[in-house]
Amino acid sequence: MPTNRPAIFASLAAMLILSLPLETMAGDPPPPQEAPQKTSNARLADTVKDAVKDALDGTLKDKVTETLKDKVTETLTGALTGPSDDDSKETAVVLRISKEFVRQHAAPAVEHVSPVDKYLFGSRVTGTAFTRGQPSLTMATDHSKSEFTLHFKGTTTTRTVAVKPPVKAYNTGAAVFDVHRQISFDGMQFSEGPESIEASYSSKLDGLSTPPGLRGRIVRRLALPQIEALKPKADAVALADTKANVLEAFGKHSDELVSNLNARLPWKQTVSLLMPQQTQWVGHFASTKDWILASPGPKDAEIPQLPEESARMQAPIELWVQGKPGEVPAAKVVAIWSVVHVGLNQFRTPSASVAKRIQDIEPVMIDDWWVIHVGADLIDELTDQLKQDEKGS
Repeated sequence: MPTNRPAIFASLAAMLILSLPLETMAGDPPPPQEAPQKTSNARLADTVKDAVKDALDGTLKDKVTETLKDKVTETLTGALTGPSDDDSKETAVVLRISKEFVRQHAAPAVEHVSPVDKYLFGSRVTGTAFTRGQPSLTMATDHSKSEFTLHFKGTTTTRTVAVKPPVKAYNTGAAVFDVHRQISFDGMQFSEGPESIEASYSSKLDGLSTPPGLRGRIVRRLALPQIEALKPKADAVALADTKANVLEAFGKHSDELVSNLNARLPWKQTVSLLMPQQTQWVGHFASTKDWILASPGPKDAEIPQLPEESARMQAPIELWVQGKPGEVPAAKVVAIWSVVHVGLNQFRTPSASVAKRIQDIEPVMIDDWWVIHVGADLIDELTDQLKQDEKGS
């Protein structure tokens, strides 16, 4: 089983990383006869600076960092014009995540080589194991459920030699496995269920090495029945080892995936910035054929109906806020979701410029909704991929 965790889960985990912005607005001059006070522009710059630093540390560097800071300043200038109130008001917030985008960007195929070195039935067994597999995501057939299943299907081929003097037995073994785990979203965070595995194993004797002459013929005649008699037990041990190793590695990988989803998708931070803290609310979720939706609200509330224009919006991740947030909360929200947007760079063509990659993070107003589209530029590429898939099917 491969130990290169990023190779298996980088695409899902990378899809949910953050980026940032910054807004400047002219403030009233300080009252006369008082100590100088920072303008609204300066206060906002200081507020966002901390969010920018936290988001960029260890995520973005060099020219990308500077370009993003410049773009953030442009983005928020004009996006938050007019009077605003820094005190959060009761509002509606809806997060949409595209199921198709998640499915299309499952991790790439895995190839891994590892040594074999163990003792079995009095023989030392050494050799090499070749593991090949394909991670994939399958969505629930019941579209009302906000869950998907992470699979890792593959094979492990082993070529070994078992040494028990004076005999060397050369073997080839083949394991076929499908390990899977359900991951669900409850409106506030992702969680994982128990992992399970289906696997089979078979082996064949490729040849025996024995001493020359009469002694060798006698040894071979005695060794072959013993090897055949032990074969079912040896295969059972190999199958049990395969299951244990695959389950352990897959469990660690999927635990990390869920942890990364919860840590790097800034949903809780967004909710805390936009929802009034004195109000009791819970996370609600819904699932359709195309979308996972989440919205905080009172216990008996329903997810708000989005405007008709939402049917034409197809960004991988969308944040909908009914009403314009206050100046500082809005700046922080755009900041953390900008990093998510830049985190999608691995899905963009290498020729795309940095400016092109981050230009669509600008908030827009649709009716009375304030909307952030994360990765909207990737829709054309996704559509092209879907057309290719249809032609190939």
